[in-house]
Amino acid sequence: MPTISSDADVISAMRRKAGSGRPPPEVQPLSPEKALRLSIAKAAEAVLGLAVHVCAVEERRVVLADLQGLIPAYALMGLLEGPEPSFGLAVFDRPTVAAVVEQQTAGKVLSLPPEERAPTATDAALSAELCDHILTLFEQGVADLTEPPPVSGFRYGAQLQETRSIAIAFEDVFYRVFRVDLSLGSVARAGQMLFVFPWEKPRPPVTVPDEETFSTALQSVVMESEAVLDTVLHRIGLSVGEVMTLEVGAQIPIPREAISQVELRADDRLVAHARLGQVNGKRALRITVTGDLVDQDPTSMASDMDYGIETLVSGPEPLAPLDVGGLGLPSI
Repeated sequence: MPTISSDADVISAMRRKAGSGRPPPEVQPLSPEKALRLSIAKAAEAVLGLAVHVCAVEERRVVLADLQGLIPAYALMGLLEGPEPSFGLAVFDRPTVAAVVEQQTAGKVLSLPPEERAPTATDAALSAELCDHILTLFEQGVADLTEPPPVSGFRYGAQLQETRSIAIAFEDVFYRVFRVDLSLGSVARAGQMLFVFPWEKPRPPVTVPDEETFSTALQSVVMESEAVLDTVLHRIGLSVGEVMTLEVGAQIPIPREAISQVELRADDRLVAHARLGQVNGKRALRITVTGDLVDQDPTSMASDMDYGIETLVSGPEPLAPLDVGGLGLPSI
């Protein structure tokens, strides 16, 4: 008497027979192209109940000037709003748009060829949910890659009517274009999608501070910067022969009035006049003339203290009185 087997037993036996002696199938690693392939098929099934077979996915790097030439005639162009301040683009060709609309209105993709016409606002509205679902799944799919492409945060924003609008909305940078060839529905209608993203992650916008904030920040940086001041007590002229005779212990006479005619210089630019003296045993300078007065002749001033600037610049170490013209330094 023959043994009755269930369908499950028959299928299991056939699988064992077909797989005997064969190595296990190789699992292809996930890539952006594979992630997009799976995202489109899953989104079409989840949103529309439409069977979509992705035939091929091609990734290209293009410049802005070449984008317009990639758009098929009568295609639906959806502007994708991404992380500030970037935009992307989703393009469904006419056969794809027709399949999306027919699936939602007639319940299936028709065998008749789609009408050649420009997409309408209704076409865009019926395609927006599918577009966003694809983008969401694609973003999730590439998240675990070692170097995922910057496709996160892009969602459908508005329909573009003309290809020339691309040059207005998009920055002149490199773009990542995914071209997808499709087979739609049971009639295997050929269609195409394009997804366009900036090649690199967008840079955050540069915020320009207001004038008051900028001035305050600049003043803070400048006031904390280090300034090197050189003190010039006196200048004399010597011949080359006199310079050659200088040796340790040689004396160079400095006039008495040099004490009140000291120059303070920064980067060899005169910034103030000062008076040389001492404070608590330290060599010190009292600034007597600053600002617009530095160009005046200090010998013509009636008194060093007439200008009343009470700033002291002193050295860190105590010094013995310095003999200037035979006189010790006065206290200031």
